[in-house]
Amino acid sequence: MTWIVWRQQRLALISLAVALVLGVAAVLLLRAGMTADLAAKGIAGCVPDGIKPGTACSSTAVAEFQDTWFDRMKIAQMLVLALPALVGVFIGAPLFAREFEQGTHVLAFTQSVSRIRWMASKFLVTAVPALVVLLALQFLVGGWLAAAGNLGPLKTGPFAVTTFGASGVSPFAYTLFAYTLGMFLGALSRRTLMAMTLTLGVFVVFRYLLISLRQFLLAPKRIVSDDPTSSAVPTGDRSLVLDSGHLDAAGNVLPNSWSRISSCGARGNEVMPTDLITCYREHGLVRSYADLIPVDAATSLHLVEASIFVGLAVLFTLGSIWAVRRQV
Repeated sequence: MTWIVWRQQRLALISLAVALVLGVAAVLLLRAGMTADLAAKGIAGCVPDGIKPGTACSSTAVAEFQDTWFDRMKIAQMLVLALPALVGVFIGAPLFAREFEQGTHVLAFTQSVSRIRWMASKFLVTAVPALVVLLALQFLVGGWLAAAGNLGPLKTGPFAVTTFGASGVSPFAYTLFAYTLGMFLGALSRRTLMAMTLTLGVFVVFRYLLISLRQFLLAPKRIVSDDPTSSAVPTGDRSLVLDSGHLDAAGNVLPNSWSRISSCGARGNEVMPTDLITCYREHGLVRSYADLIPVDAATSLHLVEASIFVGLAVLFTLGSIWAVRRQV
């Protein structure tokens, strides 16, 4: 049975092997070129802290480096993000749909091997290599970005869409979700093209939905500043800001505070009151606040989101078993 499955999935396995070889070669070459460029421009010391005004880390050499390498690193992140969808569409969706569509499942069902074992063989032969390829490329791309430090995409913090989705346990969870989603839709619809189309659509919609609902996955932390005229978020903080505004003397959030702010002018305005803070407080704007998920909670957010995707993957696997067992 295993040999038959290997034969049936050889195109997918060859494609994964080619993707791995090309991906590894490309990332290693690009990383070597980037580190050489850092050394040649004399800005390797800028990697930990990024651009710093008034120092060599604000020179044209840094700007030239980022013009050359920043977009390339972003593209690498986006490829890691795209890989789960590709696995789900081109490997997961046809896994059972093609068998049912072409009628080749009849041969397997008439053998002494149970349907569960047949499904498990097909799943393991393709899912494990796909996950290995993904994790290898994620590791290499992550190492490349780490070598650029705060001169690359990591400067925007761990909650940037591409950085968050291409790091931690997220790519693994996305791939498992996409693969089992495609597998389930293929077993249910028994039409390869339909399953591939639905897999892509559902995956994209659900990923977008989880991004938009991310603020509800962890309890936010509230930061309060006694200066109502400035942001409560410290300069350079890379936390995920969910909400911000002003509080009254009792600590209640003030809705539509901008209408009150407008009567006090603004910093740098010639007609603003002498004491802007006093004006704000006279209008009830006593403090400023920000609700955020701090940088050190990024790992927790990864785990919470991944648990949702893995939980759905388990449900899709059970659904696939049900769909295959009802097939005659």
